[in-house]
Amino acid sequence: MKKRTVKQNIALIGVILIVIMILATLITAFADPTGRYFRSCLIVTIALPIALWVFMWAYGAMMHKHTPASFDLGGADKPSAADGMESAGTDTETDE
Repeated sequence: MKKRTVKQNIALIGVILIVIMILATLITAFADPTGRYFRSCLIVTIALPIALWVFMWAYGAMMHKHTPASFDLGGADKPSAADGMESAGTDTETDE
């Protein structure tokens, strides 16, 4: 059995929390006649994944690392070698 890393353990805890909140929302939808607990569970079910995404993004931004929450969609904002070759002859700066 392969040993899990800290990142994998944190991701697993996040998934477990989301599943628990979805189940709690489903249960309270049928069991809570006032709807107060249902609304609370629904808000947390929506806010928890958003908060996890923000934490992942902030970690990547502070550590200068690419994370699944990065805005560059898989490194799209990093120039590749082909991009450097294409733009080599199209210098937009003017000499003064």
